[in-house]
Amino acid sequence: MKRTFLAIFLSIIFAMVAVACHGSDEKEIGYTELPVQAQQFVKQYFPAATYSRVEKEKDNGKWEYEATLNDGTKIDFNNKGEWKSVDCKFSALPSGIIPDVIAADIAQRYPSQQPYKIEKEIGHGAKDHPHAQTVFRDEREVPRLPALFPAGGLL
Repeated sequence: MKRTFLAIFLSIIFAMVAVACHGSDEKEIGYTELPVQAQQFVKQYFPAATYSRVEKEKDNGKWEYEATLNDGTKIDFNNKGEWKSVDCKFSALPSGIIPDVIAADIAQRYPSQQPYKIEKEIGHGAKDHPHAQTVFRDEREVPRLPALFPAGGLL
């Protein structure tokens, strides 16, 4: 009886592992497989960087990409190659990534801080993100939200 139960149990576990591994929609790819627009973005804003890892992942039926550069920067791109988020981790964001209106507002309100991370949110209005210091709806409208910064600087 114990052997039959153990055999059935192990068969179920094996089947679950096999299905989980087979159904993965995430894979590592070469940087040349990134959409051209994504490659151009990296070349423009991170000309000295090289790719450490590039992943392709299916999200809501569409392919998305995550590129990790040799300096630790992580960039997420949508299926068209448009950036969704940039996280420089160890350095400030290169100038030009942040829209001018938003960069000017940050420089005015926080002159001693340098932003190192930016994310685009899709949808209507601003969302209060638990780690966000300042949220901008778009380039034309800049809400004045309270800001709390970690010791490392702006997000």
